Amino acid sequence: MVMAKGKIFVVSMVILTLVVVHVCAIATPHEVEKQAKRGGGGGGGGGEEADRILALPGQPKVSFQQFSGYVTVNEAAGRALFYWLTESFQNPLSHPLVVWLNGGPGCSSVAYGASEEIGPFRINKAGSGLYLNKFSWNTVANLLFLETPAGVGFSYSNRSSDLLDTGDLRTAEDSLQFLIRWMNRFPRYKNREVYLTGESYAGHYVPQLARAIVAYNAQSKHPINLKGFMVNNIQTLVSYVSVFMDL
Repeated sequence: MVMAKGKIFVVSMVILTLVVVHVCAIATPHEVEKQAKRGGGGGGGGGEEADRILALPGQPKVSFQQFSGYVTVNEAAGRALFYWLTESFQNPLSHPLVVWLNGGPGCSSVAYGASEEIGPFRINKAGSGLYLNKFSWNTVANLLFLETPAGVGFSYSNRSSDLLDTGDLRTAEDSLQFLIRWMNRFPRYKNREVYLTGESYAGHYVPQLARAIVAYNAQSKHPINLKGFMVNNIQTLVSYVSVFMDL
């Protein structure tokens, strides 16, 4: 069992590293920060080109577009969230946007949701390349994997205390700011149907983000077209601390 978990962890981290290799290849850390500030300030429609992934190492040829990068959600603290967008195989303009959040709390949406579950790629047994996941959800939707809160995956904060006093409320607020600012960078998604999805501790993240979006929509001239949310294998009623104490 330990070996199996270890293998899963290694495979997940390899894909996560491949995605971030793309970001590092197109930009220095200073340039990444500038991109994040651009996105955090509202950004223009052209901003998405800086986030485009031409191909991941060892990736088979695909017909869909990919993007990854950072969006600053709080300038004062220097908090920025990392994402990976894999658009739909066919007719991406007519398909909804599905936002995926992993739980934990502390699990990477790229390393787990994207790499082990619903994403388009898997790593071959030799570890030498990627192959297509025939069960990927991007056959019917545009998938946006979001690393939240700051400190998860490659999302970060320049204020160290943010990693100690984070919580569900801030996670919802930051995720809402991410969506607002990300859509400024990708304006073709502004009126798209949006579905929030996730698992495990995202049983907290997803409905609280949905509530934050509803509150935002009530006072915004540019509401997010939230159509619904879905969670599975959720943790909502008991704390993880009490669960671990009973093991």
